[in-house]
Amino acid sequence: MFSILFSLLTNDLTLIVIMLLLPLGAFYYIYTYPKFQSQVLKVQTGDEAIKIILYMVIYLKLHPSFEGAVNFAAEHAKGPISKDIKKAMWDLQVGKYKTVEEALSAYMQKWVVWNEDFVRSISLLYGVMTEPSEEGRERILRKSLDFLLTNTYRKMKVYVENITGPINILHIMGLLLPVMGLIMFPMISMFLHESINPFALVIGYIAILPVVLYFFMNRILLKRPSAFMVPDISKHPDLPPPNMYMIKTANGKKTFIPILPLALIVGFLIMSYGIFHFIDLYGRLSIVTKPLQQDILMEEAELSIKNLASTFSISAGFGIMFFLYFYLRSFQRIKIRNNIKNIESEFQIGLFSLGNYLSEGFPIEKAIIKTLEEYEKLGMQKRPTFDFFTKLLYNIKNFSMTFKRAMFDKKYGIIVYFPSVLIDEVMRILADASEKSSVLLGNIAKTIGTYLEDLSKIEAKIRELLEDVRAGIKMQAGFVVPLVCAITGSLGIFMINMLKLLAEQLEQIEKNLGIGLLGGEGFGASNLLNDLLGDFTKVMPMTVLQAVVGIYTVEVVALFALLLNGIENGFDKVSRDHLIAQMVLRAIVIYGAVSILSLILFHGVILNIMKSTGMGT
Repeated sequence: MFSILFSLLTNDLTLIVIMLLLPLGAFYYIYTYPKFQSQVLKVQTGDEAIKIILYMVIYLKLHPSFEGAVNFAAEHAKGPISKDIKKAMWDLQVGKYKTVEEALSAYMQKWVVWNEDFVRSISLLYGVMTEPSEEGRERILRKSLDFLLTNTYRKMKVYVENITGPINILHIMGLLLPVMGLIMFPMISMFLHESINPFALVIGYIAILPVVLYFFMNRILLKRPSAFMVPDISKHPDLPPPNMYMIKTANGKKTFIPILPLALIVGFLIMSYGIFHFIDLYGRLSIVTKPLQQDILMEEAELSIKNLASTFSISAGFGIMFFLYFYLRSFQRIKIRNNIKNIESEFQIGLFSLGNYLSEGFPIEKAIIKTLEEYEKLGMQKRPTFDFFTKLLYNIKNFSMTFKRAMFDKKYGIIVYFPSVLIDEVMRILADASEKSSVLLGNIAKTIGTYLEDLSKIEAKIRELLEDVRAGIKMQAGFVVPLVCAITGSLGIFMINMLKLLAEQLEQIEKNLGIGLLGGEGFGASNLLNDLLGDFTKVMPMTVLQAVVGIYTVEVVALFALLLNGIENGFDKVSRDHLIAQMVLRAIVIYGAVSILSLILFHGVILNIMKSTGMGT
């Protein structure tokens, strides 16, 4: 309340608007928070439900025990449903309920609200225990998983339809209108500086607007049905700790460098020229008289290498700071992450091949050799799955390990090199089956391969649904934003120089006619410029304007890269960091190139005008 009264007393329109919007924004957040959190919880349970049903189906294929399947799924899934299942199974153990069905039924009413499809899939799985034939059990298992996967695809389709509107609003409110505002920025700075505080607009662009954009983008992403598992590569032995960059010396010693301080140091070193320039500019403007202030501001509006270097050093330094931070966070992780995703996408093929040889009666070691030979015949030695089976065979042959130890041994197990939740759980199931017989292991491998193929088909369909949205955001963030912002920054300098030429022409006319056109006889070009713009000494320096536009460009591109990755990959932090680094670097290059070309073009236009009016002679 006091801040609003202060704004009214200061008669600052921009400050008044900001102070009115802040409490409205806080009210909106508090008012919508409960409903939003309930929607997020439903989305999270949808992701968890797929994993629980998948684990139960795979377990029931191996062991005809519904209670065991429920325990297995609750043990390996994480989320609110698995917590409820663990509580239900505990109540069953202490005698509160007599059967698994009764224990789970106590939570069904709650789960129906969260995810009705999950409850229906559980109900379908109940029929496995009463179905006498193997074909009938297989049909029930497949139907329960297919039912949930089909509805997951349907939910993602609804999500894509629902986010089209919010993304369009984000595009208009967060990109189109602000960019149009940037186009008006030079004119606001020059013509409306007495009514609207340009420096308050600067704070709005580089601080308030990005925060608002992030808030709404995060809300869109939190509602995304996350149908697929994100690789957790944090425990991979070849990776540095989080937020550290690893350098290997010639003697093999590992050195870890903190990423954030490095990015800040490099960024500020690049920005140092511009920072010192603006400190010097502020110092000079604060001690000189108004006529000299006007001369200094005109120098800041000149199309010179000095001004370009001071502004672009700020934009480039800020962008390089972003780029280095996100690039170094993802550079040593993205290849491993992509390998894991590639293995997951083609894992069912390897399982089918391995399962076929095991079903024929080959022992596990021979079946793996046959699978590798099949990959070699097809020229697929560079596939990550080939590397997976090669490492597995190496442990079995060289260390005389069992299948289970070769995978999960604490010291030599290969699972640490393939940190996929999906692969980990599948291989644990196969490891249990390997202790019984090769034929059973083969049948299980082929069954799991079939289920994984179904998951891959749904994932491919979902990616098709997201393609149009993804392409639109990529075009906006990767090209349109840096292009328009670069032209806008140069436009302010062009307009100031054009007004300067106009004032000089009016001054010449005054001298020729002997009268004062705007303010009386004897007014020079500097006073005419004040007549055109008001008090020219209050105009924002054009170099400051360009620096602000450059910073805003980097922030918006990073935010839209965050949105793009979230829609495409969910909450995959490695791909998020890699995409932000890529798009920010591309934006810096486009912004710098277009800025230079625009300034050269505008400079040429001004020179032509000067020649045509005789001012260049």
